[in-house]
Amino acid sequence: MSHLSVKSLAFYGSAIGLVVLLFKGVTTYGTTMKAPPPIDGRYRITTQNLPGCLNSESLLLIIQQSGVYLNGSLVSVKTEEQLASAMEQKPSLTGKWNNQNKTQPLNLTGSLNEIKECQNQSISIRGLVNGKTLKGQIKLETIPRIVGFTAVKENSEKTQKQSGH
Repeated sequence: MSHLSVKSLAFYGSAIGLVVLLFKGVTTYGTTMKAPPPIDGRYRITTQNLPGCLNSESLLLIIQQSGVYLNGSLVSVKTEEQLASAMEQKPSLTGKWNNQNKTQPLNLTGSLNEIKECQNQSISIRGLVNGKTLKGQIKLETIPRIVGFTAVKENSEKTQKQSGH
């Protein structure tokens, strides 16, 4: 008794062929994809004309990145203790890095839980990272105007020493 019929061979042959074809398609598509550039780090905001409760602060934008997904915190830092405390808190901003948008690929939104004077205000941050410089716009829910800002990324060696890595 033969277990190899023409129907069985045709079925298994086409199933294997389909799997090979799908693997080839996925592999070809995967090699054309590129990971977004790494933008995570700490950016010191140097602009002085920030809106409302952010105006008199020394601000640091902390960005954490996982592929295209971003988490962040906008914190007021005057001392190393404040920075250490801010680094331990859960980020209050979420967003995406959209590399196809050439004008403002960075987009973070959330609330300002880390700054006492701005407690629970909604904020939107959009910007463009070029090397170690982040140029963007901040909009607070309580201020109708959008304000531009510039931030400079701190050196990674300094970041690693302070975070204990």
